[in-house]
Amino acid sequence: MTNDEIVKAIAENTQRSKSNSHRIDDLEKNGELLHKMVTALEVLATQQKNVAEQVERIDSKVTRLEESPMRRIRTIVGYIVAALCSAAAGAVFSGGFDLTLL
Repeated sequence: MTNDEIVKAIAENTQRSKSNSHRIDDLEKNGELLHKMVTALEVLATQQKNVAEQVERIDSKVTRLEESPMRRIRTIVGYIVAALCSAAAGAVFSGGFDLTLL
């Protein structure tokens, strides 16, 4: 190899080295950005999990609240039916109600 060829090869190698350094710097920046994005995604996933748990608790509370009036109504209706049956039985056994009319 002649001196001119060696100088040319060194210049090409130096240029390639500078280009590769820029590419490596860009890759490092991209790696840092990717790490930040992954960290943000982990935070979002944790928050999503917490929101899902809260929604589940709220759903169970709403379900209990929706069922509560029905239980009360069933209890009241049960008391009314029991009172009517008791009154009818009392009337029949006390002679105040004549079954022969039926």
